[in-house]
Amino acid sequence: MSKTLKKKKHWSSKVQECTVSWGGSGELVTVAEVRGGAELGEFPYLGHIVSEALVCHAGRLPSSGDVLLEVNGTPVSGLTNRDTLAVIRHFREPVRLKTVKPGVYDVISCQNAAHTLDYICFVVGFYYST
Repeated sequence: MSKTLKKKKHWSSKVQECTVSWGGSGELVTVAEVRGGAELGEFPYLGHIVSEALVCHAGRLPSSGDVLLEVNGTPVSGLTNRDTLAVIRHFREPVRLKTVKPGVYDVISCQNAAHTLDYICFVVGFYYST
């Protein structure tokens, strides 16, 4: 018997980019909590978000639990929480965020772990199938 296999999209097609500002109400971390970090064996991800205080200029507003990949083009995957916060504080608003929702993706093309984004699929806990 032959089973029909559904072709799943590669996880990198799920990366979202958003440009956000927070209306001068302090720093971004006052309206969007950053959790995780290399010291915990995790990639940085967004915790509690005060969506009323964030303004999304382009893209879709990230949600709680999204894995943070880049801040204004600077990769933050693999950084400690403290270093991630330092990168965020370095930039003035608006800030461009690249995120991906955690989940189960087909990552057959992730066999080359030298590429940062491909490496993330292993560490974040995405499903690996051969």
